[in-house]
Amino acid sequence: MRMPDILQGEARTRFLQGIAFGAVAAMAIGFMWGGWVTGGTAKTMSATAENNGRMSVLVPICVAQFTAADGAVAKFKAAGPYSKDNVISEYVKTVASTSMDYSFARACAAGVEAELSKTATKS
Repeated sequence: MRMPDILQGEARTRFLQGIAFGAVAAMAIGFMWGGWVTGGTAKTMSATAENNGRMSVLVPICVAQFTAADGAVAKFKAAGPYSKDNVISEYVKTVASTSMDYSFARACAAGVEAELSKTATKS
């Protein structure tokens, strides 16, 4: 059986080089512009999405718990801009069995500020 001309001699070398170059180019284009990611990046993206989804559910609950606490709103208003998350952590320890961490306290503080600005404009 005779081999095709493309798989013989110099043509064969150029053919295999073209395949290799095409594979490398496809991977480079895929990762740079095609949106391909590695497994580690996919896990990080998944964890971030899960955290954001959880925050969107828990922050309104945290805001409701905080505003219901006695004296919490007055202390929040008196606190400086960098210590408001500490005031939140002082009054609300857990929300739906989720312990208060820095990012959750910051999100809850932002929610309390938004809630207080809504009530201030209504009055």
